[in-house]
Amino acid sequence: MNLFIVEDSLLIQNRLVRFIEELPDISIVGITTDIVSAYDKILNAHADAMILDIQLRDGNGLVLLKKIKTTHPEIRVVVLSNHSNDANRMQALRAGADSFLDKSTDFEQIPGILHRWKASGAAH
Repeated sequence: MNLFIVEDSLLIQNRLVRFIEELPDISIVGITTDIVSAYDKILNAHADAMILDIQLRDGNGLVLLKKIKTTHPEIRVVVLSNHSNDANRMQALRAGADSFLDKSTDFEQIPGILHRWKASGAAH
């Protein structure tokens, strides 16, 4: 499965890379820190799944989520946020997120989610 990361924190990027490098059959095909370039990069990388932060330097990641899910609904998306209140969770799920996690408490769930998606044939 090809995974793309949209996250502007270098610390979180590095943590995700360390986590995901240990997972068999899951490859990180790109990382970007901004919404503006993310859409084309995700498609060019043939991503099957992505991890997306909501609060990015150049705007709200949910704008990108809606665009991806409108044009490529098969791409699975984990929204990972420090702002995990109910309103953000509902907005993300309504925008098409397949999963919504809190960076501070749910980080360890990422490998399990990716494995379930891989096992269910989410990747093409």
